[in-house]
Amino acid sequence: MIYSIALSALFAELTARLTSLNDQILAGMNGMAGRSWFFDSIVGLTQGNDLIKAGLIGCCFFAAWYSGKTLEDTRARRKVLLVTLVAAVCVLATTKVLSHTIFLPRPAIESQKIFHLSDESLVAMKRTSVRVPLDEESQKDHRDLLNGDVKTNDLGSFPSDHAGFFLAISLGIFLASRRIGLVAIGWTVFVILAGKMIQAEHSPLDIAAGAAVAITELSVLRIAARSRLGAILDKISFWSFKYSALSAALLFAIVFEISSTLFHVRALLALLAAAKVHLMAG
Repeated sequence: MIYSIALSALFAELTARLTSLNDQILAGMNGMAGRSWFFDSIVGLTQGNDLIKAGLIGCCFFAAWYSGKTLEDTRARRKVLLVTLVAAVCVLATTKVLSHTIFLPRPAIESQKIFHLSDESLVAMKRTSVRVPLDEESQKDHRDLLNGDVKTNDLGSFPSDHAGFFLAISLGIFLASRRIGLVAIGWTVFVILAGKMIQAEHSPLDIAAGAAVAITELSVLRIAARSRLGAILDKISFWSFKYSALSAALLFAIVFEISSTLFHVRALLALLAAAKVHLMAG
C-alpha cells in the first residue's frame, strides 16, 4: 500500500515536471512568432510548401540510394533505405491511429476555451497561451478558429505524424549514409519540426512521442530485415540494378510522395475505400 502511494506520488511529480518542461519549450519556440511578418512567412512557407518543407529530404533519400562506392555497398544501402520506406509507412499508420484515439488538440486550439467530457460532465481544459504568426495563412486559420471553424485534424495532434514520418526517413538515410543523413536529420529537426512548434501546431510532447514511434518501429523492422524480410529486400535491391531505368522511375514517384507525406497515396486509398462502400451498398 505504501509503495503504491509512493509510486503514485512519484508518477504525479514526474508528470507535472514533464508538463512544465513541455510548456516552457513550447512557449520559447512559439515566442518567436507574431513579431515579424517576414519571419513568420518564411516559417509558414517551410510548413505549407511541400517542395520547401520536404523536397530536401527527398533529395537526400535519392542521393543515399546512389551513394555507394561499390556494387555491394550500394546494394547494402538500398536495403537499408527499403527498410526505411516500410518503417515510414508503418509509423505514419501508427501515428494516425493514435491521433484519432487520443484527444489532444493542437496548442493553437488549446488557446481557446475548450470543454471535454469526463464522467458525464463537461470539464474545461487548461488554456495555452499562444502567439499567432503574422503570415496570411496563419491569420486566416486564427480567424476561422475564432469563428468556431475547427478542422477535425486539429483535434488530434498526439503524436506528431510529421515527427514520426520524417524522422523515420531521416534516420534511415543516416543509417545508409552518415553525411547525407546528417543533412536530412538537421533539416527535419531545425526546419520542419521547429516550425511546427513556432506555429503552435505541435508541442514538444507531440514531437517526442512521434520520434519514439519512429525509432521503435524502425529498430524493429531493422531486426526483422535480418530474417525472411531481409531475403525479400535483397531480391528487390538486386532487381533495382537489373531494371535500373524502371527502378529510377519508381524511385522518383516514391521521393515525390515522401515530399508530400504520402498525401496523394492516402487520398487514393480513401477514394478506393469509399468506392468499395458504394459498390457494396449498390
